[in-house]
Amino acid sequence: MNTQLKQPHLSHPPEPLALLAPATNRVAGASWLDRAAMRVGLWLVLWGSRPVSNAEALARHRHRAFLAQERAQREAEAALATRLWMHGA
Repeated sequence: MNTQLKQPHLSHPPEPLALLAPATNRVAGASWLDRAAMRVGLWLVLWGSRPVSNAEALARHRHRAFLAQERAQREAEAALATRLWMHGA
């Protein structure tokens, strides 16, 4: 059997552009419920990115410094334990 598959000729768009709906007849993209949800979401983003007070920023800084100091102490103790184990003390 000697058959060949032919590729369709794609020199033109599948449907004429005249059949597309004009831009003036389009309905609004978002319903009132969607717009309300977007406003609430925007409000939450803005509220979540508000500047913090100086006292709160200082407390966060102190807490991070305390955690970093504890982590450094744990790492130093682990390094000492590793050295002692490797050298047989």
